[in-house]
Amino acid sequence: MKLEQKDIGDDLELDMSPMIDMVFLLLIFFIVASQIVDEKPKVEIPAAAYAKVPEDTTGRLMITVKKDDTFYLASDREPKTIEQVKERIEQEINANPELRVLIRADGEVKYKTNEKVTIACAEVGAQDLIYSVFEE
Repeated sequence: MKLEQKDIGDDLELDMSPMIDMVFLLLIFFIVASQIVDEKPKVEIPAAAYAKVPEDTTGRLMITVKKDDTFYLASDREPKTIEQVKERIEQEINANPELRVLIRADGEVKYKTNEKVTIACAEVGAQDLIYSVFEE
């Protein structure tokens, strides 16, 4: 028995509008979600005449020091003590011996507080430290 083939022709079209709508919805979701995830404690970063922008800041453990001498790790919302900061750096060093640290200190933070962070990093073996400043 011979079956007849129907001539489909050029009449078939795929409606792309639902897929385009989904792409835009996903794009909006990820833009909004990235803003929520990347929340850092607010500090006034000082400016320096001889500041240099580092070529690569990815993969650094970020320590934020606020002007009331409180410490925050990465994007944690609760303040940490210097001992907790030191323990966390030590854990990160054990996981990654070539850990790099970014210290974001408010412009009004006293040197003694910044020194505590630097000493804590040195005591556990973190050697690659940079302080966050703006170029003048």
